[in-house]
Amino acid sequence: MASMLSCSSKALAVAIAGFLLFATLVVLRGPSPPPKRPGVSDRIVISAPVQVLLAGGDPFLAADFEAIRAAATAEDSADSEANASFRIRAHRVVAQLNPCHEDNYYVANAMLSWGGAPTEGLEVLRRATHCRTWDEFPPFFLGFNEWFFNRDAQKARQAMELAASRAADSQQAATLKRIGVMIETGEFADQRVALAFLRQEKTRATDERLREMLDRRITRLEGLITLREAQARYEAQMGRSLKSPQALLDEKFLDALPQDPLRLGYEFRDGQFRLREVKIPGMERKR
Repeated sequence: MASMLSCSSKALAVAIAGFLLFATLVVLRGPSPPPKRPGVSDRIVISAPVQVLLAGGDPFLAADFEAIRAAATAEDSADSEANASFRIRAHRVVAQLNPCHEDNYYVANAMLSWGGAPTEGLEVLRRATHCRTWDEFPPFFLGFNEWFFNRDAQKARQAMELAASRAADSQQAATLKRIGVMIETGEFADQRVALAFLRQEKTRATDERLREMLDRRITRLEGLITLREAQARYEAQMGRSLKSPQALLDEKFLDALPQDPLRLGYEFRDGQFRLREVKIPGMERKR
């Protein structure tokens, strides 16, 4: 009996010593950092052929599934690169499965083109333009973006001419042709038209989260317009080209540089302010 009590006492002593050691280590280590919020960089986009198999061989059904998933899970957050990467991959796959998918090219134009990934947005629009031979809107967006982001007046006018040839209304066709001519002659107020387009898309959107995401893009474009208009006032009054954004602050043309709600910012390149594009490792753009 005494032997059994002795063993129990030793086991209790060992347990207490172990607990004290554990408590000491916890105290010495300090407070644990809060767990990280799960990121979105691990969101998988299955390749188009595999999605077709999962959809029973129906590429159109697979495209619908992926478009719904992209709309339901995409978001704007501080982790813009991860979200942009997901959107790019998702919209690309939908365009491969069904390049005619209307929601895909509309959403891709708004979310990718104006969310820091214009090159990828153009890819989706080219596929939609080739597929939707009856629809004037894909070539219109394609032409507009070729001008706004790439400053390629020739490609922009070609796309506008194509959009005009598809327009059912003769007045609309004439308007599209006129836009093409204005782009080529440098008379097109591109950023104002883009702003009107995004505001219209926000009005039409029924999903509250999509409206919030579009609102950030509207604010981002308004910031670009503010910078370009300040540059125009500076060059008109000072009689010289703007060399640095800092000059707008030094000469009191702006009290502060506008903040981009997408946290991508703006860049001053080749004497002009532009929307900065998102940089995604492994998905560098080929110019």
